[in-house]
Amino acid sequence: MKAYFLLILVITLLGCNSGASNNPSNAVTANDTAANNSANSVATTIGAQTVAIDSPDGVKIVGTFLESAKANSPAVLLLHQWESDRHSYDDFAKRLQAKGFNVLSIDGRGFGESVKTADGKTVAPERTDAAVKGMLGDVNSAFEFLSKQKNVDPSRVGIVGASYGSSLAIIYAADNPKVKAVALLSPGLNYFGNMATEPAVTKYGNRPLLLIAAQDDAESADAVKKLDSVGSNDKYQMKIYDKGGHGTGIFSAKVGLEDLLEEFLSKNL
Repeated sequence: MKAYFLLILVITLLGCNSGASNNPSNAVTANDTAANNSANSVATTIGAQTVAIDSPDGVKIVGTFLESAKANSPAVLLLHQWESDRHSYDDFAKRLQAKGFNVLSIDGRGFGESVKTADGKTVAPERTDAAVKGMLGDVNSAFEFLSKQKNVDPSRVGIVGASYGSSLAIIYAADNPKVKAVALLSPGLNYFGNMATEPAVTKYGNRPLLLIAAQDDAESADAVKKLDSVGSNDKYQMKIYDKGGHGTGIFSAKVGLEDLLEEFLSKNL
């Protein structure tokens, strides 16, 4: 009888110990799964970073950098139009990042947050020859900054510019063979009287170029046609929408600009 009760006691104790050991094991597995999911989320979602870039003449150029989650990815520099700022590209920049691009949008000097020098002096928007030279220095500093980021393939960096930003894009790219592709939104032939784009397109040569305007922005539409004829080759592409307005305003018209730009950049970068 005693042996019988002793056997029952041993079986009961073994059962309790087995349950105690199994429950913590299950809890750890659940926690590990949650931790792994969290880690994956961090690895694949990289938030926007505000960056400050030093221009050669001391202006602090402020930008937003969106990093690709993959190494050796293409990159795009975004330049806004006059009296605008980098946030005019926010939605498009996020779209490009989701497609695997590194993206840097900057505030042009005198706009947005790019309004101070390193020693605290105020920077106002200007259209002088000296100001344009400074702007091109800003673009170079931003391009070099972008090219050196850890997940960027420096051989696959392009530029998108709008209005005067498009003039900066093509004039800069004409002198820098490292720029692989350029897209121009509402370009002009000579904004400010000191930003001639026809000679720049000629010098830019046989690299991919996308020229975009809207017909209700007649001056830009005419400029697109002229620039296309100046250096026309099989790597040039022209698109004139029936409507859309000027520069990054064409995004708001919902005419498919995002699709066109994404296709062009994906193909050529």
